[in-house]
Amino acid sequence: MLGILRRKKTRREAAAAQQWERLQASARQLGPGFHIVQVDKVYQQARNGSKAYVIWTETGMRQDTWFEGWVPRPGSFILLRGSVGYGPHNNNPKVLYVGPGGVHSTASADALSAWQRQRNRQA
Repeated sequence: MLGILRRKKTRREAAAAQQWERLQASARQLGPGFHIVQVDKVYQQARNGSKAYVIWTETGMRQDTWFEGWVPRPGSFILLRGSVGYGPHNNNPKVLYVGPGGVHSTASADALSAWQRQRNRQA
């Protein structure tokens, strides 16, 4: 029984690591304008979208974000394209707006850590 559980965990971890690899490959293929962020917190949901804080994987900076027509999962990674503009709801001139079609792909919250563990085992 313990062996079965270990194999399942190993398969889940491999699948999560592959999600991260696919996200990175897509970002490289799509080029400038597409970025990977991690959803820190979804703080409001509305009929037409959601407000969340995301953390840019490139810089570690946290940014207020509006996802039009979509609610992301906290902790998940998102490959997206958006634009920065004024947020009247909080008087913030640097809100990231992600419109329809702005989310290219996603990965689970454990994708990056699984990828890092696999990479460390291979080193």
